[in-house]
Amino acid sequence: MSNTHAPRSAAPRRPDTRRRQVRGRVPGAKRTRPEPPAPETWAQRFRHYAPAAVLPLAVLALAVVAVCFGTILIGGWRLAYLPAAIGQTWLTLNAAPLRIDGVDLGAVPLLPAVGIVALVASRIRAATRRRVSVLDLAAILGLIVLTSLTLSGIALFMVSDASNVFAVAPPHPAAALLAPLGLHLAGFIFGIRPVVWRALARRVAVPPVVVESAHAAWQLVRDLLWAALAVYVLFLVLGQARVSEIGAAYPPLHWSGLLALAALTIAYLPNAAVATLSVLLGGSVDYAGASLSLFDATAVALPPLPIFAAVPPAVPAWAPALMLVPAAIAVRFVLTRDFTLISVAATATWAAIIGIILGLYASGTAGAYGVIGPDLWTLALLLFAWAGVCGLAAWLVALVRGRGEGAAAETGESGGED
Repeated sequence: MSNTHAPRSAAPRRPDTRRRQVRGRVPGAKRTRPEPPAPETWAQRFRHYAPAAVLPLAVLALAVVAVCFGTILIGGWRLAYLPAAIGQTWLTLNAAPLRIDGVDLGAVPLLPAVGIVALVASRIRAATRRRVSVLDLAAILGLIVLTSLTLSGIALFMVSDASNVFAVAPPHPAAALLAPLGLHLAGFIFGIRPVVWRALARRVAVPPVVVESAHAAWQLVRDLLWAALAVYVLFLVLGQARVSEIGAAYPPLHWSGLLALAALTIAYLPNAAVATLSVLLGGSVDYAGASLSLFDATAVALPPLPIFAAVPPAVPAWAPALMLVPAAIAVRFVLTRDFTLISVAATATWAAIIGIILGLYASGTAGAYGVIGPDLWTLALLLFAWAGVCGLAAWLVALVRGRGEGAAAETGESGGED
């Protein structure tokens, strides 16, 4: 049989010895993503930095709306309470005073405020991790200020509108707008890296000692606050008997009530740290028309909150020895830095400014108990004195040591010549 119609077998292909060059497949090479072009116009800057400056506050506002809405639904209350709850919650979280049923509360818990500062600072630091210009920083600052004033203004309007129906009253407009703005500006300041602040200072012809001393003063105050918080927690643990007495002042509480008291105590820990710092530095804390210091205490009825269980009924004789705690922090601080007279004065001044800000946020009225917290001017003066005296002592020691080393070197040179 013929095979004329059988298909022919395909001829074998010659292997292609040519190799295509595959880009990005070099062993050991990392693929780098090209950096986006730097914004050049104001519109581009606002669009580029809006996620970092606007988004954190917007997300926080949406979270407040969701929590208030969920709480009202779970509690079975009327939705008419929602605007007042949203506005008051936003202002309280941002350390603004509140007034409910004729009771003023200016000493609000500061732990949420600390969290807001940390949130804003983290987003700003992520947005400025690459090279930024002065105009970029101005755009970020403008976005933060505009967003803060807008959200706080809306919250103030909600509370003001609800005050016609419910037993709430809006705080002073300046406090309602400036207290949140101060927190958001603090987040901006902490979010910018020190190297950027130094470059900005050179750009605007500000002496570098201004930036360096501000950073040093904050490190000193930060370490003092951590030490003060540790001392406060120690006294709170030692005052467990007073915690039980304070708990007995309430009707029988379920687990939800106990959890609320514990959460409120934790939320007031930053306030307690600032108050304890004022006491450790030699100042006092005002509460219920009385005061507490390392040298004297007035026995008065305290607010029924576990946070006050750390206040002893009487000051022990060894209490002034607690001033050794900030002294140790200050000595450690000055031993790790070189000071000049200008840097000592600048560091002490910045420490006093930080003390004023801490005193503003950590003190306020608490209904019938009056003003509770440290006096901001006393705290500022004490921080100025401690930073100034310790820095001056370190400068004098370095000066005397430098002169002694110089005299020894001259003596050695004269002896070598002989």
